[in-house]
Amino acid sequence: MEATMLWADRGRTLRCGETTTPHAPPRCLAVSRQGNLGLQARRFSLWVQVRGEAWIESAEGRFRLRPGQWIALDRESRPTVQASSTGLCLGMSFEAGGSPSRRPADDSRVYPGRGRLNRRERVVFLRLWRRACPRALMGAGSHGDTRPLLAFMAEIQRDLQRFAQRCPGRTRGHRHQVFVRLQRARLYLKGHHHRRIPMRELARLVNFSHSYFSRTYTFVYEEQPQVTASRIRLAHAADLLISTGAPIGEIAQASGFENNCSFSRAFRAHFGISATDYRRHGDQQEGNSSKATA
Repeated sequence: MEATMLWADRGRTLRCGETTTPHAPPRCLAVSRQGNLGLQARRFSLWVQVRGEAWIESAEGRFRLRPGQWIALDRESRPTVQASSTGLCLGMSFEAGGSPSRRPADDSRVYPGRGRLNRRERVVFLRLWRRACPRALMGAGSHGDTRPLLAFMAEIQRDLQRFAQRCPGRTRGHRHQVFVRLQRARLYLKGHHHRRIPMRELARLVNFSHSYFSRTYTFVYEEQPQVTASRIRLAHAADLLISTGAPIGEIAQASGFENNCSFSRAFRAHFGISATDYRRHGDQQEGNSSKATA
């Protein structure tokens, strides 16, 4: 079944609603030059920033995408994507499950998460995205086949397989469902890096009891949710130190810390240097950015 196409360009606003067609085909998505695209259907979606910047509002929070960054969102996310004046964000939406094939193997799935593609991977993604688009729109180089693109992204997420296999459940399908919920919780922490998130709020998001969520999260990721939350807020603060000239006190508040003292202690404990020194050596720190997946 060939994919369909939806492109919001030059300030145009588009909304992709629910479909009454059973087993609706995948949809190739693009947002560029201040375009705005809202995905209102309950479908899994995958987005990659090609150039410029884009902002995504979803049930998990607000995310800023820079060139090379990608984000995958579950069917409950219903994201809205807004591109900058020079931005180009390419995506795809497909039915819930996130599997590039009908095989149930865990290593064939695309999970919610966030990460970065290197230069070579971006070239591959662009080629496969073009191949996935409808032939009538993209020309002879297109085949309308989405499976290679989704298989490629599943490979990019290979590091997540180790965590997925640690999820409790008697069947692969059950383990997949648990891991999707845990990944949504991690994205929620990233989407709300400006404040402290009560663990009960995370548990409600993924429809787990507080105790089950905390126990399962800690077992799967080998760290407590509070540790992940602190690390994410500190990473956000580090990004602000390099990319803005805001006073350190304002950065501390924007990262969910109550005061400068608690922020300074946490920052030094995590990075090994003070926030002031981190900003002073910002060029070196920025070069150490990782390809970590949420």
